[in-house]
Amino acid sequence: MGNQKPRRASEILSAKKKAVLRFLLLQVFFSIFTALGIFFIAGGLYGYSFILGALSSIIPSMFMAWRMFGKKGTQPAKEMVRTFYRGEASKLAMTVCLLSLVFLLIKPLSAGAFFAGFGIAILSHWLSPILLRNA
Repeated sequence: MGNQKPRRASEILSAKKKAVLRFLLLQVFFSIFTALGIFFIAGGLYGYSFILGALSSIIPSMFMAWRMFGKKGTQPAKEMVRTFYRGEASKLAMTVCLLSLVFLLIKPLSAGAFFAGFGIAILSHWLSPILLRNA
């Protein structure tokens, strides 16, 4: 193990912020490049339906990250838990609103491509422990 000095809470928080930001950016770039590939292979309807589905998951995730890491400095654990639960509830409500708005306002829409984008963006969260493990 060695003689490593324990890291301060602010250093750990800063590292986690950077790791979450990296993951979100990776998620956005992956979704955009996949949508572009779908756009050129299957057509514009499927490409924009895919990206709308992915963004319906990614935008609430970005909001949650901002809620958790938007404040300067560290917070007491009780306040962090409270912020987490509020952020998660807001994220769920925002996801429902975005899904509803897309289906109400965007015509034509390929439901299959839309839900493929949404599902892939959600499944990519399973990769976050692997990508964030070194932070």
